[in-house]
Formats: sequence, structure tokens, C-alpha cells
Amino acid sequence: MIWKIFKWEMARITSNWKRSAAVLLLPAALMVIAINAFPMLINYLSTGTFGKSTVYIVEPPASFEGYLAEIEGRTAFKIITISQEEMDEDYPTSAFNAAIKRGNIFVFFSSSDDVGFDEEIQRYYDNLAAGHTGATSHATVTLAFDGSSILAESKADSFSEVVLDSYTATLPEKLAAEKQAVIGEPFTVDSFNPIVKILDHRSQANSRASEVVPGIMILLMYYCVYSLTCDLFAAEKDRGFFNKLLLTPVPGRKIVYGKMLCIITISVFSALIAFAFLFLSSWLNTSNDAASLIPFGMLLTTSQLLTMLAVVVTGAFMMTVTSIYVVFSLDKMQDIIINLQLPLALLLMDFFIMMLRGNRPLLLELCFPMHNSICMIRDIFWSEDTPLRLLLVLTVNMLWGMLILQRLFKKEIFR
Repeated sequence: MIWKIFKWEMARITSNWKRSAAVLLLPAALMVIAINAFPMLINYLSTGTFGKSTVYIVEPPASFEGYLAEIEGRTAFKIITISQEEMDEDYPTSAFNAAIKRGNIFVFFSSSDDVGFDEEIQRYYDNLAAGHTGATSHATVTLAFDGSSILAESKADSFSEVVLDSYTATLPEKLAAEKQAVIGEPFTVDSFNPIVKILDHRSQANSRASEVVPGIMILLMYYCVYSLTCDLFAAEKDRGFFNKLLLTPVPGRKIVYGKMLCIITISVFSALIAFAFLFLSSWLNTSNDAASLIPFGMLLTTSQLLTMLAVVVTGAFMMTVTSIYVVFSLDKMQDIIINLQLPLALLLMDFFIMMLRGNRPLLLELCFPMHNSICMIRDIFWSEDTPLRLLLVLTVNMLWGMLILQRLFKKEIFR
């Protein structure tokens, strides 16, 4: 009988595609749009533009110009090369400072006075090949940016990591190919290994994604629980339809179990849809803007996905039982809605707190329902989940849900 009620409720909900989309797809889609619009908004507030950050390369050496031709169109930056004469003419001190304040970045190449940048690098490798272990290079790359702007500093760090580090890895091949047999091959970056690249991106992306993804998943899951509980229980109770169901030969507990199973299934599915949207958003974010909330490369292993699924399912069970208990503890529909909306506000506050905090959640935090699910999923993204912490979260969720369910069936309406 529980299965029949479950199938009947599922068919009733999914038969209306507009209603299904409103519960399952629309919140996740809007959240993903908001997350992807965040970098553009921050960029506009900081620089006054929505486009890519502009990086001016002043008098680049031939090796760097060749590197730029190889990576053209593949970076998140708008790169413009200018000569030293153009720099002196177009960007005197006042214009240079104004450009820096707009979020632009300037890159300068320098070396010793008697040779150019590329020649200095070649001389350095010549000295290494000759056996001079104390050989040093006077070739330097300087980045000028607005140090008072966190966004500008992040973009400069991103440019240094994505562009300059990759460029320096190509210098042995470009400028000292004939010396490689003598110098050796200290650089292995050019030996492309897709698995290593994915894991490198994953380690950085997961740590950043852990700040927003857990909160979004749990927030959207509770929104789904709240919406369906209002529909399947609160609305039917307010119309008197639920009392008529209790007059049928079907026991009241089985009616609750069937409807509850429907809510848990759909709410878990909504959380997984939200994760799928965020995963897709991460892997489409090839520009990997420094201000992105979901950087490129977010990825969980199979065991991590299964662990997250266990947390989500037990969290949905606890949320559903608690919401149903609220429905049958209050008489007025207005009071029910207010009390069911309160956790939404608390979860929204929790989302921003977890997004800004830097330390790992304490063990005690795992004892608080709903918040513990966010903390546990955060640990999973950091690969810091342990069997003890997982067991604590699952036990708290299940124990809380069972105790509330027991109190629910003691109410007179189910006797």
C-alpha cells in the first residue's frame, strides 16, 4: 500500500511538467545563472567593464610573442602587446595609474643592460651546460597591478600561474634545445598527461567549490521538501482532504510513509540535479576567471559521490519528517508556512557563513541537523571526510528523523 501511494503521488506531481520544472529545474538553473553572473558583476563593480581583463605586454621578447601566438584565444585575458615607445607615449604616470585602477595589468620583461631577455636566458643555459652550478639569470618578469584590489591581485596571480608559468616551462625547448643533452630534462610540464591535468585542476577547483556547492545543494533540497510538504500535507490538511484519507481502510502511517517517500525521492533528485548543473557549469568555465565561484575542473570520485549521496538521502529524510511534524503541530496554514520558511532563511545565512569561513568545520557542528550535511559535503570536496565524521552525520540525521517520526505518530490524528 505504501508503494501504491508513492506511485500515485509521484504520478500526480510529474504529470504537470510546469510544476515539476518549478520544483526540480528552475531553482537549480537560476542558482547556476546567479553563480556564473557573480564574476561579471564583481568585475563590473571593480573595473567598470563586463569583458575580459586586459593585460598589456610591454616590449615582449620574441619567445613570448611566439608563445602568445600558440595560446591565442585560449585564455581568460585580453592580451595586448605594445612597444616601449607606445608605453611611454600612451601611458604617462597619470594614465598608467588610471589604467591600473581600472583593473588592467602591465607586464614588463627586463634583463641585464648588455643583452636582451631571450639572450639572457640563453646565456644562463650556456653557463649551466658549461658546468657552472652557481649560474644565475638576470632575466625578470614584472607584473604591475592595483595591489589594493583583491580582485586585481587574484587576476594577476591567475595570469602568472596560467600564462607565465606555462611560458617559462617552454623556454628550455625554445632557447636551449641544443643544450638539453648536457643540462638534462628538469622540466616535465610539457609531457601532457590528461589524468594529471584533471587532478591538478580538481584539487584547486574542489577547494573553491566546497565554499558554495554544499550550501546550494542543501538549500535547494530543503526548498523542494518545503514546497512538496506544503502541497502533499499542509494544503490537503487545510482543505480537509487528508482527514478523509484517514477514514479509508489504509492506515494513517502508511499514507504518511507513501507521501514521505515521494518527497524524499524528489528532493534527493533535486539536490542531484543541482549538483549536475554545478558540475556542468564548472567544466564549461574554461576561462576560469579568478572571481569564479565554481572554477574549472570540479570533480568527485565514485566513493565521494556515494558518500555524498548517503548524506543527502539521510538529510532529506530528516528534513521531510521535521517538516511533516510542523504541519501537524500547527492549525493555521499561515503559521505552518511561516515555520516551514524559517529554515530557508537559516540555511541562506549558513550558506554565506560557510562561503566566507576558512577553517574546517568542528566535530561538534556535525551534531546540528541540516548544518551537519553542509559540513560533511564540504569535507568530501576537501577529501577530508573520515568514517567517524560520516557515521556521526548519518546517525544524527537518522536518529533525529526517527525521534520526530515517533512523536508525529503519537498525535491524536494518527491514533
